[in-house]
Amino acid sequence: MGAAAILLAGIPSENPSLYHRLRFAVGDPAAWIRLRAADGQRTVVIVRDIEVERARRHVSADEIACPADYAPPQGLSGDRATATAQSVVELLRRHGVERVLGDRTLPWIFAWHIMQAGIGMEYDADLGVRDRRVKDAQELEWIAEAQRVTEAAMEMACGTVAHAHADADGYLRDAEGPLTCQRLHRAISRFLLERDYSTPHGSIVATTPEVADCHERGHGPLRTGEPVVIDIFPRSNTTLYWGDCTRTVVHGTPRDELVRMHAAVVAAKQAALATARAGVEAEDVHRATTSSLQQHGYRFVRGMVSEDEPIMPHGTGHGIGLEVHEPILLDDGGGQLLAGEVMTIEPGLYCRKYGGVRVEDMVVIGSDAPPRNLNRLPEGLDWRCS
Repeated sequence: MGAAAILLAGIPSENPSLYHRLRFAVGDPAAWIRLRAADGQRTVVIVRDIEVERARRHVSADEIACPADYAPPQGLSGDRATATAQSVVELLRRHGVERVLGDRTLPWIFAWHIMQAGIGMEYDADLGVRDRRVKDAQELEWIAEAQRVTEAAMEMACGTVAHAHADADGYLRDAEGPLTCQRLHRAISRFLLERDYSTPHGSIVATTPEVADCHERGHGPLRTGEPVVIDIFPRSNTTLYWGDCTRTVVHGTPRDELVRMHAAVVAAKQAALATARAGVEAEDVHRATTSSLQQHGYRFVRGMVSEDEPIMPHGTGHGIGLEVHEPILLDDGGGQLLAGEVMTIEPGLYCRKYGGVRVEDMVVIGSDAPPRNLNRLPEGLDWRCS
């Protein structure tokens, strides 16, 4: 059998699997190729010509090349993506590669050119997934820093709600005027931008009754006595790693049912944390969450938006790293937890009548010990001390 190769390709700043291999965030097409032959392995990285010298300083590979180094006899296209795909094919041809293994992120332009050259194209569902789940020391440092910035933004946002004052109609105001979900969205984005973080997917600042939909972004005025669910998930513009944290804040005195909901959510989070460790099935962590909620009198009903019964409609959490939502999923069929992976634990209860409560922490899974919690913020509803 002839030589084989593994290929990851695309734009590193947009393709997390490729960036994970390179740790080099450029906005032009690139390719990482591991050649496998009887005499051993060799790694080649192809980047745009003006990026070659910088890549040689930052990327670990046996060879750093540009498309012109592997130009086919007919020449290269003026289109950068096409030229990169053509050069990958020429590299494969020169090394006698007969089959290529690609991952779920491989752009069709690369697969098409490879197949047009008569080279076999195969797919590996785990390529670029399993190795990203287990974080190395540098990744853990970057994620912890992202979470520190996220928590600082959360403390600012919850403090803004807690320290506002209520007008005669119960609507919140501060020195800048009426306090709305939209205003808090903008304040969070500004806070993060000043620290070189961005919010590509926005943030969540949602209150009664819209928060019954757990992914409702939130709009309209904030009111005293009502829960405000704030979910902040920014990405570092430098490392590209994400933070993710949710807290719930109430201005004034929360109603009794909301206090019971909050106690149940915090207890469910602790039940999940007590279960989560390497070798445990994701669905067992989720089951610990839902069982705890049930013991407190609340149900898990997948996907439902409830009118007057507080329910949990979503999974317990998800992996995080170069994407805000990535494997593993703490839900049915999520798979087995691995030591060193990072995930969120985020139970919640919601309905239109009482509003919602969600408390979310980010943890690092241990091999034979409870997970390490990267969060330091309090869990309560009262943020007047922040």
